Amino acid sequence: MKAVVYQEPYKVTVENMPDPTIEASTDAIVRITKTNICGSDLHMYEGRIPAEPGFIFGHENQGIVEKVGDGCAKVKVGDRVSMPFNIGCGFCFNCERGMTGFCLTTNPDGA
Repeated sequence: MKAVVYQEPYKVTVENMPDPTIEASTDAIVRITKTNICGSDLHMYEGRIPAEPGFIFGHENQGIVEKVGDGCAKVKVGDRVSMPFNIGCGFCFNCERGMTGFCLTTNPDGA
């Protein structure tokens, strides 16, 4: 797959990266069809917040689910999905109450 990789302020490259793999039973692999950069990417690109060379830019994208882990209950192959900046597991106490920005699984230290 191709990725936009940070090198230094105002310099990124497009590089071939290894294809993702399912690492946890709740993982899903999504073929990205649309993406953009947002303010947090721009801050790193301009050097206003630190980023290590090799950091891969990219979030807030859309795509089609190509593979899911055995424990993935809410998403299936072929689904079109949108992946916003704030992510949530969908099953913890906060996610079940609609507070996905405070997900206890993906953000265990809380906001």
